[in-house]
Amino acid sequence: MKFNELTVNSSRLWESLMEMAEIGKAPENGVSRPALSKEDGKARDLLTEWIKPFVDEMMVDEVGNMFFIKHGTNSDLPIVLSGSHLDTQLHGGRFDGVLGVLAVLEVLRTLHENQILLDHGFGLVNWSNEEEARFCPAMGSAVFSGKLSSEQVLDCRASDGSHYGTCLKQIGYAGNQLPSSLKVKAYLELHIEQGPVLENENLDIGVVTGAQGQMTMDVTLQGVAGHAGTVPMRLRADALACASEIISQCRSILLKKEDGVMTVGTMDVEPNSRSTIPSKVVFGMDIRSPHSESLEQLKNQFTEAISSISQKHHCTNNVEIRSFKPPTEFDDSCIEVIESAAKKLQYGYKRMPSGAFHDACMVNEIIPTGMIFTPCLNGISHHPSEYASQEQLFKGVNTLLHSLSELCRK
Repeated sequence: MKFNELTVNSSRLWESLMEMAEIGKAPENGVSRPALSKEDGKARDLLTEWIKPFVDEMMVDEVGNMFFIKHGTNSDLPIVLSGSHLDTQLHGGRFDGVLGVLAVLEVLRTLHENQILLDHGFGLVNWSNEEEARFCPAMGSAVFSGKLSSEQVLDCRASDGSHYGTCLKQIGYAGNQLPSSLKVKAYLELHIEQGPVLENENLDIGVVTGAQGQMTMDVTLQGVAGHAGTVPMRLRADALACASEIISQCRSILLKKEDGVMTVGTMDVEPNSRSTIPSKVVFGMDIRSPHSESLEQLKNQFTEAISSISQKHHCTNNVEIRSFKPPTEFDDSCIEVIESAAKKLQYGYKRMPSGAFHDACMVNEIIPTGMIFTPCLNGISHHPSEYASQEQLFKGVNTLLHSLSELCRK
């Protein structure tokens, strides 16, 4: 078979995805496999079992990132790395993250059965705790890229008090510092889009140019509790009414702009009684934009709105910036390799930014990086109804196969 005609095994890929989805299986086709849980450990074990016949070396670093290396014909050349993550959101889906891991396994299987050796070594990586659904901030890829120290991650505690380092040892994946001899030429990551653009435009492949920046903040509003029937409206310091107006005003600010999104997905109300005026509200905001200056501008506009509306409602406020991730621009050469592969395979594609943050954004800080998107049904992700068809995934993994192979031959 000519290399240009090489394709992955669609049925085998699908079967692997469905078998992995049995680990942490939840109702309605969901998966709950949070990082460093027993389920995460079992998923890591299964991946290791599957991949052993196709690689020459396995390494696990201090925070549980797993590296599986297939040597190339020239040991002096740096390796090409690809992967994603096996951990999921609580009651998440079957494809987010795990597709990018098992896609590389399928590439390795395909190269092996066709007896193809590439010039550069080739590696699969399973990044630890990408979702941060349990431990935050503690992304394994952040340690690899130098954004966090291993000590910071290992000492991180979950909301239930669980200790990252202890849990990592319990599942058997506490490793050692990576050898300095490990050199990486480039990193590619395949992922479902987690948005509706490709599906709406009837396209097969997203050639990802970068990712939006993200800022998260916690807003605390302090009012005064009171009887729901005896305190006149004009005299109330209602923290929930204040929060409602702030959220509405911030949304209006964003709707007047050409880009950027905002989400309020968490809220705690005290005393949380039907017959008592809320005295305290804490809510979390997630703000994203493809431009750093826009994020800074939004932060200033939002904090100004929070201050003025709080005064109007006789409440005090506190704003805590929890995290800031600047926008990412992926490597031009990686983008061009992916685009060339999609074009060669005659798949419909477009260049597009990612609305979500991925391990690739961390790796991009130190290694030339690119990403490939496949469509997903209705753009839904982080939910049991998350779905991509076998044909859609086949095209994504095929694009990855030819992109990686090209990088390993250059």
